[in-house]
Amino acid sequence: MQQEGDKISGDKNFLSKQALVTIIVCTALSLFFMRTGILTFIDLVPLGYAVIVSGSFLYTFFAAALANIALFIFFSGKFGIIWIDILYLTALFLMYTWIVGGKNIRTAYRIILASSAGAVFFLYTVYRMDSVFFSLFYDVANELFPGIVTLEVMEAVKNILFRGGALVSMLFLFFINRQLAISAVWLIKRQRNDRGLTGFFAPFGAIWVFSGALATIILAGMFAIEVLEILAWNVFIICAIIYLAQGAGILIHFLALRSPAFRICSIILLIVLLFSPLTIVVIAALLLLGIIENWRPLRRT
Repeated sequence: MQQEGDKISGDKNFLSKQALVTIIVCTALSLFFMRTGILTFIDLVPLGYAVIVSGSFLYTFFAAALANIALFIFFSGKFGIIWIDILYLTALFLMYTWIVGGKNIRTAYRIILASSAGAVFFLYTVYRMDSVFFSLFYDVANELFPGIVTLEVMEAVKNILFRGGALVSMLFLFFINRQLAISAVWLIKRQRNDRGLTGFFAPFGAIWVFSGALATIILAGMFAIEVLEILAWNVFIICAIIYLAQGAGILIHFLALRSPAFRICSIILLIVLLFSPLTIVVIAALLLLGIIENWRPLRRT
């Protein structure tokens, strides 16, 4: 009997026909999203759906990578010029499918490791001020704000990217695409495969890494050790996001205990606050809430 996933005729090395069709269709959708512009931000969602439904992140990765390489070569005809784009997108596919379908490593760790690697790839492509990224950013920014964007501003953007900006972007990209893929599986297949942030708990001892990174940032800044400061900032950002996620999990846990009307009003209020001048206050409150749970358990497991 055939089963969806990595089984056909009792051989775990092959996919069922249904799973194979799912991977092909989702790969096509992902590449279509990637080239539409407006849907680029969620172009990984179909791949996440394929990984969950088929049960194989490797087959999904290979399908996406090979299709992407074929399209690049077909439309450009100049492999030597676009190799960095192919490498970057291939790495992105591998990291995302591993996040969704990887085993033996906690999901939070997979997201952190993949986002860190993705940030390195991204920073490599924008390291020089004459890179395509900075050229595009400079042109668009000058159209929107004529005369305001200078090389000093561009250098400031570059500094932000190196000090956690690229890492945050990757974390956000992977997290949103993963959650949307999980939601798509629930809507289409009626399968719930994840408890979400409610079941998320920060790794034991992360608070000491968080504190150490903050101290290192201060000391590295005082002694002008830029490389150490950049590394410390990225570690600090990782820990901050972990505790922010834990704080959000605590909030969701308490809202789940309230009435539907109370939950709706609270969510609306939270959204309003996040898009108001109090955004930093809300983020800081959730971060503090996540940190507090290190010493005072706020959720019953």
